[in-house]
Amino acid sequence: MDNFLGTLVFLLPGVLAYFWLQSFGINPVVKHTPGEFTAVAALLWFPVSFGTLILHNWAVIHIYYFYGMEPIWTIKDLLDASGSLVFLAVFFSLSLVVSFCVSVIWAKWGYLLLAGVVNIIRKWRGIAALSKGTSVWENVFLNNDDQYIEFGRFDIPEKAIAGRITKASRPFEPERSLFLDKTDEVRKVVGEYEIPITNIYIDTKTGLYVKILDKDSVDGALPFVEVTSPSSSEAAAGAE
Repeated sequence: MDNFLGTLVFLLPGVLAYFWLQSFGINPVVKHTPGEFTAVAALLWFPVSFGTLILHNWAVIHIYYFYGMEPIWTIKDLLDASGSLVFLAVFFSLSLVVSFCVSVIWAKWGYLLLAGVVNIIRKWRGIAALSKGTSVWENVFLNNDDQYIEFGRFDIPEKAIAGRITKASRPFEPERSLFLDKTDEVRKVVGEYEIPITNIYIDTKTGLYVKILDKDSVDGALPFVEVTSPSSSEAAAGAE
């Protein structure tokens, strides 16, 4: 039981921070193995636990009736306190708040600052700089903006599908998926107008491509496109 409580106290803050960071979009290129995950959680433990214990000690010192707790200054004090259910509840609650705040700061400023330093060294070595996201898919399709695309295969371009992206799979989903709407309208716009292509995403393994269409051009052409719904077409055929 003592080993379990010690593991809980020493891993829980890092696991919480890891969860928040992934929720905020800081994802590794590949999934971590159990050993790597444990190492990452151990590295994240220090800043989260340090902030948590600072808050805990402040509460103990300034709120003397804080359930009879004492300040924690050493690892031994932390292990001894982990036997109290009240301490575990307080520690978990404070860790939740502190891990969230630490992850927000890292996701918003810390990660970009570190990436900037890394890119200075990469450029100095004459290699390409790192992008904002950790994968090409994330950089292209997981931004907070509307995208009109044409999706197809190089060997059968006549079966291409066009539409507006409303959902895109996250980096660790087993399949790369896109959820589209306005497929009829955008397909008709592509067929009737010369829409500029801003970028092309190519999957070299499967031969699939995703052409990213110029948003302003598509938005300007959509009001002039009329799409006949299947129900109205059937009604017109029945009337004849």
